[in-house]
Amino acid sequence: MSDARATPAASPAVDGGQVEGEEEELLPRCACGTDRESKFCVRDREYSFLRTLYLLWGGTSVPTKVSFRCVKCGKTFDVTTHPSECRQYIT
Repeated sequence: MSDARATPAASPAVDGGQVEGEEEELLPRCACGTDRESKFCVRDREYSFLRTLYLLWGGTSVPTKVSFRCVKCGKTFDVTTHPSECRQYIT
């Protein structure tokens, strides 16, 4: 008998980059095909009471919730409350 062992499939190097041939994560879309990055997307930001006061005082505040709405059909197709994602939509 030979000692034939199955070799594991080569795993991609963990370098923080995207693996070749692997597609990016698909963003949610509405029925019209509008996604977060589309020019037909409106980003509605919601702030807590204290963050609203901070905005009125002249500070830059991070929204607590960001909703993504399609201009064509008027439907909200995605909502995020994750702080790191909301930080991308500071006005």
